[in-house]
Amino acid sequence: MEDIDMVNVKELRKDYEEFAKLDSEELRQLLIKRQVNFGKASLALQRRRTQKRLHLPAAEARLSETPPPMHTIMAPEMGFDIYNFHLFTSGRDARSDRYHSHGDALKYYIYGSGVEDIDGQRFEVKAGDFMHVPANTWHGTINPNDEPLVFLAAQQFPGTFRQTPTPFIRPREPGHSPSSEELDKELDDQELDTLMPRELYGRYTVVEMEYCRVLLEVQRRRGEKRLYVAAEDAPLLEWGPGRHTIMSPEMGFDIYTFSLYLDHVPGKTEDGIQQTTGDKAKYCIAGRGVEIIGGQRIEVEAGDFIHVPANTWHETQNPYDESLRYLCWEQPPGTFSQVPTAFLQR
Repeated sequence: MEDIDMVNVKELRKDYEEFAKLDSEELRQLLIKRQVNFGKASLALQRRRTQKRLHLPAAEARLSETPPPMHTIMAPEMGFDIYNFHLFTSGRDARSDRYHSHGDALKYYIYGSGVEDIDGQRFEVKAGDFMHVPANTWHGTINPNDEPLVFLAAQQFPGTFRQTPTPFIRPREPGHSPSSEELDKELDDQELDTLMPRELYGRYTVVEMEYCRVLLEVQRRRGEKRLYVAAEDAPLLEWGPGRHTIMSPEMGFDIYTFSLYLDHVPGKTEDGIQQTTGDKAKYCIAGRGVEIIGGQRIEVEAGDFIHVPANTWHETQNPYDESLRYLCWEQPPGTFSQVPTAFLQR
């Protein structure tokens, strides 16, 4: 398999060498030709997104049955109105490997064991472990064993960007310097609507800078560049009620596209937290419950997948006796749902 990957690398280098021989006009024409095809494919995906699917039942996901190499769970081509990442199962057959690069990815190993080689660092992985693959990093998944290695992966969608925060900070805020109590006070929409333009901009500037001061600490922690969480450190079926973060930038992972956590909703939770977020994907690993997404009510059970589109009010309820547990991939606050803008010409 490694020989095949080396052939692919050589093919890429050959392409680059041919591109380098083009003059500026030839390169422009080739760029337009390829961009038009990319634009048409992007618009086809955009049409599929209008189906606005939210639910994938366990019977369709077939996690325990899916062999390598890939089975898509949630993506725009399947009718989900999702932009920042897609969800799929993949793996490696016995005695096989594969090297490549792509955007941010998080892997949860379902069964089997193997080795992850991430930019020269090697990690032995097994069922229940988690791995982060940073964007634009050459890596390989290796299975030296006789049984298949299968994982569930969330991966940054091709064509989106890994957005680095660019905070706006000044030593002193203009005018009034608010106290910590004022900064932590929840802003009132009606009060904000009554402010004069200069007052509103001043309020915006102050809260933006305070947010960015915290954001800079999150950015500093990304420098730890953690990659791996062992199953023993993420006991998904033992954690108590509430949210339990598994991978996120504040925990030292150099990731921008999404965070990963476990949500444990106790039985008889009739009223959940109503909220909006960015793109979110949820995999029910235990129990059953009800998802209310934009007014639509969906019954879920173990093995099901749910998509919550960005900026959509949603709530999780558990009217049953047993606990409900989700693995959740969620777009971090401050990133964007990027809408394709295709370039076409007739």
